[in-house]
Amino acid sequence: MKRSTLAWVMGHTAVVALVTAPAFAEDTITLEEINVEALETSGTGPVENAVNPLTLTGAKTATPLTEIPQSIAVIGREQIAKTNARKVDEILAYTAGVQAAPYGYDSDTNWFFLRGFAATATGAFVDGLQNYSYGFASFYVDPYHLERIEVLRGASSALYGGSNPGGLVNMVTKRPSGDDAREAEFGVDSDGSAWAALDYQGTTENGANWRLVARGALTDGNGVFEAGNRGFIAPSYSFTTDGGTDVTLSASYTKISETHVGNAWLPFVGTVVAADFGYIDRDFNSGEPGYDWYERDQLTLSAEIAHRFDNGWKLSNNLRLGASHLREGSVYAYGYEGYAATPADSNNYLQRVIFDHDTKAKTVVNDTRMENSFDTGAVEHKVMVGLDMRYFQMDQVQSSAAWPDAATLLSATNPVYGATQPATAPYADNIITQTQLGLYVQDQMRWGDGWIMTTNLRHDWVETEVSADRTSGAAGSDRSDNKWSWRVGLAHEFDNGVTPYISASTYFNPQVETTVAGSTISPETGRQFEIGAKWASLDGLSFVGVSAFNIQREGILQSVYNTGTFAYDYYQLGEVTSEGLELEAQHDFGNGVAVKLAITSMDVDITNDVDPGLIGKTPYSIIEDQAAISVDWTPKSAPDLRLTGGVRWMGASWADNANTYKVPDVLLVDLGAAYEFNDGWVANLSINNVADTTYVASCQTELTCYYGAGRTVSFAVRHTF
Repeated sequence: MKRSTLAWVMGHTAVVALVTAPAFAEDTITLEEINVEALETSGTGPVENAVNPLTLTGAKTATPLTEIPQSIAVIGREQIAKTNARKVDEILAYTAGVQAAPYGYDSDTNWFFLRGFAATATGAFVDGLQNYSYGFASFYVDPYHLERIEVLRGASSALYGGSNPGGLVNMVTKRPSGDDAREAEFGVDSDGSAWAALDYQGTTENGANWRLVARGALTDGNGVFEAGNRGFIAPSYSFTTDGGTDVTLSASYTKISETHVGNAWLPFVGTVVAADFGYIDRDFNSGEPGYDWYERDQLTLSAEIAHRFDNGWKLSNNLRLGASHLREGSVYAYGYEGYAATPADSNNYLQRVIFDHDTKAKTVVNDTRMENSFDTGAVEHKVMVGLDMRYFQMDQVQSSAAWPDAATLLSATNPVYGATQPATAPYADNIITQTQLGLYVQDQMRWGDGWIMTTNLRHDWVETEVSADRTSGAAGSDRSDNKWSWRVGLAHEFDNGVTPYISASTYFNPQVETTVAGSTISPETGRQFEIGAKWASLDGLSFVGVSAFNIQREGILQSVYNTGTFAYDYYQLGEVTSEGLELEAQHDFGNGVAVKLAITSMDVDITNDVDPGLIGKTPYSIIEDQAAISVDWTPKSAPDLRLTGGVRWMGASWADNANTYKVPDVLLVDLGAAYEFNDGWVANLSINNVADTTYVASCQTELTCYYGAGRTVSFAVRHTF
């Protein structure tokens, strides 16, 4: 029996029972009480222990993972809670195809690569709407606000327009569920941070549902000048009108105030390999305590509306308005004195750069779609037609002090802080506006004995405008683009739960910069081919997904530093190919032990470049091979205790595109334990990098490397009531 017919069978079984009841009226039959839990049908609700949950991310309609013709992973809030996660990127460390936290611990941004491509700017989504960022115009998401995190791997412009070729991460926020539930959480960690959080929801007398999620934290972290505070509050309210329209309104306000330079921006020699003096200490801070601030004020307002008409059509509309104001100032290292890769004198001086900015962002994102199901002969269709729009505006002033009047030097072996820093002057003072309008259609077809075909077609219109620079008077630019994108996937669902599939898709990614000749940059383009298979066991205890992919990314924007003008020249010639294999598997043995496995093996190569010598090389920072396994164990003798453990292996990467500086691989171990007590209380312990292994997460050239996070012990107490 196909799983897609399960709901039909259950419903008709109930009808048959009612119809046939009179035949047994003469006999009295006593039945045992049966508790039936409702299945999550929205594609946005709790994941719990489902191995094949419904998701909106892969098709914008609630569809099981196995029916999406691309590789996809879903992480529920239960898994988020196990890790006491500080940031979203930390949670992705055990997900295939994802290079999480490539720049080590960075308190203000969720960084991740997907299938070998940096995806933070155009591959981050919230509730199905792009969380686009450019420069320092961005919107931060706290993991406590999330119900689930979904990773759709591969080119997805046919659904979402301009986006990342490696895929996207969709962060689904908590919504009112109609439950009367309350959770309070308090926690501390070994870095000196402490936090309190609240998740409170209920129902009003008139049947409306509400929810309030909030978190506040006193933060500290990897470096001696990082103390600060942060928090968010997110109320939401849902109701159904007399006409049958479901409405969910929500808001969130985020405030962050920190000092945060930390132990990043350090040279290859002295971190990955020893300098003459040895290694720079992992807790070394290259910044300046008197010139280090990060201030974020962020507000979002959202509305989700759904209405099903009598003719079978369903209308859905998602809207988000956002405003962010980010002010930041810092001093950070950029190689040794004279911007050199190795120390120039016995003081081992680091060259430093001074930088500050004031950036305001405004965004409006809306997605309207209609969907319906019907048959044409032997083919069942689920058709969706949609129109989405994204407006993004960044008003920025970026300032620095140019060499030789840059920030003061700092010894890597005997640092002395407190020197007066030079004044900064603006080098970018303008407004950037980008608008994207996309019209799309999708048809999910089923026929025969388990055949599934998914087809997508989309056309986008993009307007990008860069104003004249208000300080220098440099001319701006204005560009219009329109692009087609598509996806075709074919799958077959067998009775044993195995679903092999094959798909092809395209992507595009609009650009902002101009070339050295003054022409604006056309959108990046590319395509992906993927073949794979998914298996979800009929008993709901196991899932296996394996995929092979090939992605070609063309028209990549490249920057080359011009020593004559002390500025970057931009070219559009780059091309990178990523191909590889991914495996994700999980199994619950039914005896209290559950295991999850994720393996990634890629070959990422530069196939076109302004420098012919780089062709065939791997771009810097990218880890091509990764593996992770995690185990949950609830002993039968102690059912209130849960023990967790995980091993992460991150392969080697390169510090430069010429592949002359290699960052070695690393093996990390994580442990945890949770104990339930006193009816609703849970104590949760999480230890990341148990051995306190010192390693470099990645490098961006030989001048800039990032230490990975050391051992972090966190302890949280949660109470549901």
